Amino acid sequence: MSIDAFGPGMISSIGEAHSKQRKLINPVFSSKNLQRVTPVLYEVIHRLTRGIRTLVKDGTAEVDVGRYMGRTALELISRAVIGRSLDPLTETKSHPYAEGLKTIFPAIYSLSNYFQFYGVLRPFIPSPLRRPLMNMLPSRRVKGLLQSIDTIYANAVTIYVEKKRDVESTDQVSEIEEAPGRARDLISILLYANARASEGDTLSEEELIASLSTLIFAATDTTSNALSRVFDCIVKRPDVQTKLREEIMAAKQVHSGGDLSYDELLALPYLDAVLRETLLTRPAPFDFANSTLPLSKPVRGTDGTFMHSIFVPKGTLVFVPVHAANTNPALWGRDARQWRPERWLAPLPDALTEAKIPGVYSHLMTFWGGGRACIGFKFAELEMKIVLAELLSAFTFEDAGKPVAWNIGEVVYPTVGQDSPVPAFPMKVTAL
Repeated sequence: MSIDAFGPGMISSIGEAHSKQRKLINPVFSSKNLQRVTPVLYEVIHRLTRGIRTLVKDGTAEVDVGRYMGRTALELISRAVIGRSLDPLTETKSHPYAEGLKTIFPAIYSLSNYFQFYGVLRPFIPSPLRRPLMNMLPSRRVKGLLQSIDTIYANAVTIYVEKKRDVESTDQVSEIEEAPGRARDLISILLYANARASEGDTLSEEELIASLSTLIFAATDTTSNALSRVFDCIVKRPDVQTKLREEIMAAKQVHSGGDLSYDELLALPYLDAVLRETLLTRPAPFDFANSTLPLSKPVRGTDGTFMHSIFVPKGTLVFVPVHAANTNPALWGRDARQWRPERWLAPLPDALTEAKIPGVYSHLMTFWGGGRACIGFKFAELEMKIVLAELLSAFTFEDAGKPVAWNIGEVVYPTVGQDSPVPAFPMKVTAL
């Protein structure tokens, strides 16, 4: 249900349709473009810092860091990719788009038993009837999910219509053609490239809107909850928080306290180690695939021969426990399941480097691999490093003493207590 909730976007599309969308979207995440959008990301984080500072102006205050990370991730992807601001970050109330994005994963997870039956019945239900049948179900949970989907879709359509009007103007088209050095937003690239693609390569308006919704959706909840996980880890390890802050402040002193550039951020070894170590725990813990699966070690088949890979017939759904691969003691060592950033400051185990993990990021499957690897993983890495660099320069973070539970779903998310349906992660925050 979740992968096609927004229509034929990159996640739900397969084969040629997926490749076509990926080809059009990929340019926005080039290294050159990331360097150009870095100042835009800083502008967002400075607003976030001011917003949190107003809450802790009297010294220390309890702040729902999880909620702010969700709002920030949405604003970062919005400013850099669609060229629009959706959240001022200086007010306690967030944009309806953010509310829809933060509630959809818990809503899907609360209906997981229902979706087991839906997955079986879905192929037999004509597409035009699926939504009307969902509307008829007398379930508050279903209605809550549909409301979240409608909120996200309505906002995506509004953004799409506005950008289409802008890009179709003479000034916008000439800007894209004549100023290649200028940072481009995703929807402008899509509209511009789509208008000039050959007839067989163009995307329908439905695909463009779905791609916009899917990208913003995928980039918001995963990034925000990964950042919440980082703060959870460094609160439990104050020595790591102190060491990380010292590295960041030392780098800033070289630049008179100013913002660190794209290259300078990527050159901070301990910041990189903390992020990589946290991403051993994937925000989206499960994945599915159908392909030929390589094996880390050969196994003997029923005919007595050794197999180095397993062929999966087309149409077979394979469950891939990504977290288990990321924390396999046979590859990472006995401390594989301990949060220890220092592992990244020394050579990685030979067993790991020789295993040839197909992931696109640091021997991890966190961002998947191959033709369906996360198209924006470098952007996610950049925005998370900027958030950490700026917030740790301005505040210290401590445990608020609340029973925070991490809930397993399509994206792992925190709540106060295991029975709460509302994502939240309160922390004690003190201004430096």
